[in-house]
Amino acid sequence: MRISVLSRQSGVPVATIKFYLREQLLPPGTPTARNQAEYGEEHLIRLKLIRVLTGIGMMSIASVREVLAAIDDNCLSPQAVAKVVTKALLADYPAEDSEPGALESARQRIDDFVRNVGWRVEPDAPARSTLTQVFAALQYLGRDGDSNAFELYASAADALARRELDESPQESAATAVALTVLHEVAFAAMRRMAYEHYLALSPASVTGPEQATSAD
Repeated sequence: MRISVLSRQSGVPVATIKFYLREQLLPPGTPTARNQAEYGEEHLIRLKLIRVLTGIGMMSIASVREVLAAIDDNCLSPQAVAKVVTKALLADYPAEDSEPGALESARQRIDDFVRNVGWRVEPDAPARSTLTQVFAALQYLGRDGDSNAFELYASAADALARRELDESPQESAATAVALTVLHEVAFAAMRRMAYEHYLALSPASVTGPEQATSAD
């Protein structure tokens, strides 16, 4: 197909496709004439993946390049590809900046948490580092008790991960990556929707703060 057709079928503007070609995120097409090339189904699939990663996945071009390189590396295991994707999804989180003592205390607590849950997670896993930072921030705010919710999150995450992997064992690496990103965003969105639902049901949201106070 011509680049104009590729653009129409993918929903990606021609100028953006040319940018992806220059950045080598998209492999070149088969030359047919000067400044012209033909593109195939593999280009369409790759474009759709890039659109998911940069759009709803909100990944930077640098992160997308790392994810695509992992997908194209046939020597990487599914676990290794997943680790690259997780790192890309967490790329916008700031580096660890807590006090060394507080961070070490949080790391030990998260080590215990992961051990109790029974997950096999590498010590340098990006998500593990992020969870450590979250726990350290809770301690900094004096909300150490909020970490009890981690068990509920772990239970939900465990069930979702099992189901997703059981339902798509034969998916290609590209499809598996896209589904991982979309499920991640969907879970966060539904959690926020649940918050909105229960806040709407609370007395304060129905009567207003002043009326709720007077009623007490």
